[in-house]
Amino acid sequence: MSMISRFRSIFLPGSFHAEELTVISSWLIRLRWAAVCGFFLLAVCLSHFAPSLFPIHMLYIVCLVILFYNFAFFFFLKGKEKKTDGKISPFFIRLQVFLDWIALLTIIDLTGGIFSPLITFFLLHIIINSMIFPPYQCYSHTILALTGLGILFFIKKYFLYVPETTSWLAINIHNLSIMAIIFLFAVFAFIFLASTFLATSIIVRFRQREADVRLLSRRLQESLTRMETLYEATKTMVSSSDINSIFDIIVRETTKIMKAKGVVLRLVHEGEEDLTVSAFYGVSEKFVKKGPVKRGEGLFPKNPDDVIIVENVTDDPRIIYRQEEIEEGIKSIISIPLVHRGEVTGDLRLYSKEHRHFSSDEISFLKILASGAASMIDNARTWQELEEKNKDNIFLAHKLSHDLRAPVVAVQSLLSAMEEGYAGEISSQQKDILKRCIKKQEQLVLLINNILNLAESQVSTHDQQLVTVYLDEVAGDMLKLLEVLFQQKKIMTKYYKPKKPVPFQEVPGDFQRLFSNLLENALRYTPEGGMVELEVKDNAEDVSITVKDTGIGIEPEEREKIFDDFYRTKKAKQFVKDGTGLGLPTVKSIVKRYNGFINLESQPGKGTTFFITLPKQA
Repeated sequence: MSMISRFRSIFLPGSFHAEELTVISSWLIRLRWAAVCGFFLLAVCLSHFAPSLFPIHMLYIVCLVILFYNFAFFFFLKGKEKKTDGKISPFFIRLQVFLDWIALLTIIDLTGGIFSPLITFFLLHIIINSMIFPPYQCYSHTILALTGLGILFFIKKYFLYVPETTSWLAINIHNLSIMAIIFLFAVFAFIFLASTFLATSIIVRFRQREADVRLLSRRLQESLTRMETLYEATKTMVSSSDINSIFDIIVRETTKIMKAKGVVLRLVHEGEEDLTVSAFYGVSEKFVKKGPVKRGEGLFPKNPDDVIIVENVTDDPRIIYRQEEIEEGIKSIISIPLVHRGEVTGDLRLYSKEHRHFSSDEISFLKILASGAASMIDNARTWQELEEKNKDNIFLAHKLSHDLRAPVVAVQSLLSAMEEGYAGEISSQQKDILKRCIKKQEQLVLLINNILNLAESQVSTHDQQLVTVYLDEVAGDMLKLLEVLFQQKKIMTKYYKPKKPVPFQEVPGDFQRLFSNLLENALRYTPEGGMVELEVKDNAEDVSITVKDTGIGIEPEEREKIFDDFYRTKKAKQFVKDGTGLGLPTVKSIVKRYNGFINLESQPGKGTTFFITLPKQA
């Protein structure tokens, strides 16, 4: 890049910072208002204290001319700001500066020419120019100003018909020798050029620093954008156990973060040499299926620290499918290894549609991304294995609970029959023992039912027969079913029913169990005279369920534990001795089963509110 090109990329006006042209134009116009006021005040003072020193009427005319073209610039700028594009041409600024130089030369000529003290205003204009234009333009403006002064001196010296103005020092320019004028001109030239050099040198350093800061700011912004995108992608991947969804997120987000053409993720399966394409984004299916990619060949990393970079696919000997990649519009490639337990299990291959030099920061970022992706893939696989094992455990728990319930219920019936005297008379002591046995049997039946509910709620909906229910009706029916029990405890209930029915597909009985557990919990742990509120709401993108009570509340340190199997809070145990601790885990399992979320707000001694959000079904 040449010096002039470099300055054009740093200084204004130019295409790189055209958005600042409006600001500069507005600034020049404001400065010109101040200058007009200053010159007008000077003319007024001279007309009172030294009316014969200068042609005062000419100063007024120059002030009016400056005022006129400044108004023109002002209204032109306002008109541009109202338009949608609002772009200002660099010529607009150069025109303002040119007219200012003409006006300044005229005022200097009227106030004494080479002896005018207002000649120092050129120095102010040199500083202003250095803040706007690149140095080479500032020097050209300074040379033009000196040329203008030289022409004025020459005219006043040799063309007597030009009216002569009085000098401040009472020196007549016609009495000066040519050497004296050359000397004075040389002094002015030195001062002007030295001022230009100092002003532009200082501004160059400031502009360079500004350019460095802008570059650093842009890089920081790019890094921040990458980290934010990576964070959002990681959150999505962590919350998903579907390995294919994780693959799709990895390739899609990597393409976006790195602003690449596309990304292909390949994995090595045990005992195989060919890599399998697990996911791709941004490239065509034809390109992905161009041919086999083998372990250890081409661009496949051979060790965990190996990063393969191809800056130009046309001349790199490692490229196997060169023609296909050229047809796809690929020019640069980087291959990052996916490492699991110290071994390369695949690669993340990024394709660029332009010749690209990957910086060390980009390589480091891709390594971190690939490392995280490999860990998430491993976690997803482990999770799938656990889910398979969990299914077996759930099936076993379901079978055992189902097989236990029949004999336990039979024993409970026999004990009830004995208590009623069907097996003969019994003593009061025996009756008391039977009541205790029946009570324990009821608790055992409740526990078995809760285990069955929990097991059923943890089975995936994929293999289940779904039916359509109306959540508002299920909620209302369950509240009516428990209405007598609420009345017995003198607990008021409120149901905020939606205006329209809320259809939802469920595994039969799921939401009956959900509302039953939530409302029974509210009933059990709300003191007499309390309040329980139920709301089902059909929103634009989801369905929300809210259950609010004025019960005993939950301590902050126990809020995360209440969804654990068999867990009961200290207050719950004190308030109601009997309980299984499986109601809320069942609710959470049902919510999770339909990809929903459950959270709560609670104040100890004042009550608890459960919030459930379920995504709309297609």
